[in-house]
Amino acid sequence: MNASSPGIARSNSKVPRCERHDAFLSPEERAESAARFPAGGRAQMAFLLAACDGDALMAAALLDTRARTVRRHCRGWPPPPGLRLRRALRRRVLDLVCPRCRSDRAAEAARQAKRDARRAARRIQHGQGRPDR
Repeated sequence: MNASSPGIARSNSKVPRCERHDAFLSPEERAESAARFPAGGRAQMAFLLAACDGDALMAAALLDTRARTVRRHCRGWPPPPGLRLRRALRRRVLDLVCPRCRSDRAAEAARQAKRDARRAARRIQHGQGRPDR
């Protein structure tokens, strides 16, 4: 590929784009996503760490890196993370910021809560006739 070839079509827009929901987001949802998206790698890492309730091990597992890297990057230590880590960080933060992703997560949590309640009710119902082990 030479310098004059068009290459991959890219958008110069600074608006973060959710890979799954970009085509379905309304302009208001795009604006909300852009307003909530933290600017800069350090702010994104701090946002992800806050979303994980300060658990650096969980954030590191999400990013496929070490907890030490997460803690250091939150404090602003050089060197900046590599391209793979930056992309993973952006994808995870977008998943937390995107309005459609958040509504999908809330719906899944509600389904899981109903499932757990039904399971607990069945255990109680079936457990009454059996002696405890």
